[in-house]
Parts: sequence; C-alpha cells; structure tokens
Amino acid sequence: MITHLRGKLVEKNQSYLIIDCHGVGYHIHISSYTYSSSSLLEKEGKNIFIYTYLFIKENQHVLYGFSDKKERQIFSHLISVNGIGPSSAIMLLSSLTPYEIEKSISKEDIKMLNKVKGIGTKIAKRIIIELKDKIEIIPRKGKNIKKLLENTPYLIKKEALSALSVLGFSPQESKTVLDDILDENPEFSLENLIKESLKKIVKS
Repeated sequence: MITHLRGKLVEKNQSYLIIDCHGVGYHIHISSYTYSSSSLLEKEGKNIFIYTYLFIKENQHVLYGFSDKKERQIFSHLISVNGIGPSSAIMLLSSLTPYEIEKSISKEDIKMLNKVKGIGTKIAKRIIIELKDKIEIIPRKGKNIKKLLENTPYLIKKEALSALSVLGFSPQESKTVLDDILDENPEFSLENLIKESLKKIVKS
C-alpha cells in the first residue's frame, strides 16, 4: 500500500497531479478540495507531500491523493459503501468538504448529499445508514470552523482562487485576502468576491 508521496510537482490540474519521485512519475487523481488546499499552493517544479490511497480492482491500479488524513479517511469510508466507487467519492469530496460530509451523515441530511451530481436519494440514504456509526466529527481549530461546518462558500472560494491565479497573483496572498473577505462577507457571490479581492490586492 502506498500511503504517501514526497517529490517534485511536475504537473497540477484540478483533477490530477503528476509527481516525480526519484525519477518515477506518479499520476494521482485528486478532488477539488485537495486542489485548492494550502499544501498544493506550490508551483510546478517544487517539492510537495501528499497522502495517497492505492485503489486496486481486477486489472486496475489507480492512485488517489489527499491534502490531509481526514480527507483520505472519508474517501476510504465512502468507497466502502455499496454503489459508491472512487469516482463518486472524489465527486463528493469535490463538492463538499470532508467535514461537511461528516456533518451530513451525522445529521442525516439527505438534501445536502443530494446536491452532489450523481448522488440520488437512495444512495444518500445508503451512505448515511452504512457510515453513521463510523464517523466522528472532530472540531477543527481556527476562526472559520463554524462557517465551514455550516456549508461555507467553499466552491466559490476555490473558483476565486483559481481566477486570481490566472490573473498572475500569488496563490498564498490571494488565499489570505479571500479568507479575510469571507470572514466579513460569507454571503458574497463569486463576482463580488473577485472584485473585492482585486481591490485589496492592488492596494497592498
């Protein structure tokens, strides 16, 4: 079992990474949650560390990567559910954070899970029934935890970070500015978030 990799980031995409480890290139599937995490703010050519899960089925050997152990744990739980494969698990983790998934299961919030493409009511109920006794919500530290657990605009922030990166702004600086803005204006739309962040970055 390959549990983690440390190596040079050769290529980064919203759905996969290619990491060079001592001359061997690993193709790693990732979620949007991992793509936008602080651990992947490094540019191509820099060294990174990522947790992994090797999925083996018949002739398939597919490597999945995660920014933290919590996401990998949720992925492992999800693929243990009948009818949920790795692709569906990654889709869930790209639409909801690991903590939002845990909360949905704990609160038996079928509607939240239904928001994810490909997850119908029947599958959502199955996820809740099979995983309710396996998860344990552990509060995260930091001033944004309350909003994170209450369906924060995670995807809006991800899109804004990507847009600012395309415009040539530093990912780390952009992330800091976006966090500050969302702390004060959690209801902001993507358009307003980008406009406000551009004002702050230009002024700094």
